Amino acid sequence: SGMTLDECIRLAWKQNPSVRNSVIDIKEARADYMAAVGAFLPRAAVNAETGKRFGRSIDPDTNGYTNETFEEGTVGLDMTLSLFEGFSRIHQVRFRKMNKERSEWALKNKQNELAYQVTDAYYKLILERKLLDLALEQSRLSERYLKQTEVFVELGLKSASDLQEVKARREGDIYRYQSRENSSRIALLHLKQLMNIQPGDTLAILDTITASQLPPYSVSTVETLYAQSIEILPSIRMIDLKQKAAHKEYAIAGGAFSPSVFARFTVGSNYYNTAFSARQLRDNIGKYVGVGISFPLLSGLQRLTNQRKLKLNMYRLKNEEELEKQQLYTDIEQTLLSLHTGYSEHQQALSQLDAETLVLKESERKWEEGLISVFQLMEARNRFIAAKAELVRVRLQIEMMMKLEKYYRQGTFL
Repeated sequence: SGMTLDECIRLAWKQNPSVRNSVIDIKEARADYMAAVGAFLPRAAVNAETGKRFGRSIDPDTNGYTNETFEEGTVGLDMTLSLFEGFSRIHQVRFRKMNKERSEWALKNKQNELAYQVTDAYYKLILERKLLDLALEQSRLSERYLKQTEVFVELGLKSASDLQEVKARREGDIYRYQSRENSSRIALLHLKQLMNIQPGDTLAILDTITASQLPPYSVSTVETLYAQSIEILPSIRMIDLKQKAAHKEYAIAGGAFSPSVFARFTVGSNYYNTAFSARQLRDNIGKYVGVGISFPLLSGLQRLTNQRKLKLNMYRLKNEEELEKQQLYTDIEQTLLSLHTGYSEHQQALSQLDAETLVLKESERKWEEGLISVFQLMEARNRFIAAKAELVRVRLQIEMMMKLEKYYRQGTFL
């Protein structure tokens, strides 16, 4: 038994390094969000210092100058709480939250991109294998014609040149079969690479697609499918979150022009003229409580330039959104057109195959009776194989377009 397309996609999601990196990006974005929330907590620092003073200094006992050497030490706690920073911290939290959401949508978008690549490689592998089967069928027909020709030559019903023509055609068929074998191997390697399967490991896929049966399908309108995809596609949600995050960045930059207000509390003590003494530390405790305000004045136009650049970035993202939506509408239109055309082509391919099947049978009869040349027989055989190949191609194209239509409608390939 082999793996279905959905199983291949799930395994690729699990093993592909690019998807794993997107998971890491989500964890980093969550850490940044928690750090932004933590900015509302007060900043606290404990400091301690000990040392010996030499030369001229102030005597802690008399507050006068002295030349004596003495030991001195301090210990303290410093706490600062920011009260107002132009709402920059609030904007920072919202900005980091948007980045966290965007990283989650980025993972879904990366999964969808990988799923599309796996789907494309999966169907290409099936196509190559079906074409390989057709090349084998073509080669077997050549083998049968060669044996018949050898018998006809012995009976004097065919010439040696006819035999040589059939042998040449058979050699060409063998070459085409070998070429298809190589193409199948390359298609399998590409699929294994997307799934991060080691070259030495085996991968068997399950082919449940028949060339003669099509699932029922009612074609959606472009406008309906586009309206659905705008609401659920990860790529569009990412663009929207990018724009919102850009607005928050602009607001954060604006906060740099606002004054900042902070509260500060310190407690500390010191000792001197002796080794470490808990009594002196207790007797010399001092405390400070205060509120401060800081007004930003000049920064070499750095804040103003940064704000202008962020505003330009907002315009850029708006243009990117417009381009993204234009491309999405075009892609949906092309998908539905290909799907609609595919159903019509499939019916024509079936009729063409039926006609070429009858022509080949009639050509084989006429050739055996000597009414047509070997060249005409081979041409009939080639058209028969080509009709089969076209039916397979159209069938797989329809299957691929249906997967895309589902993606635009549901936002996922699964």
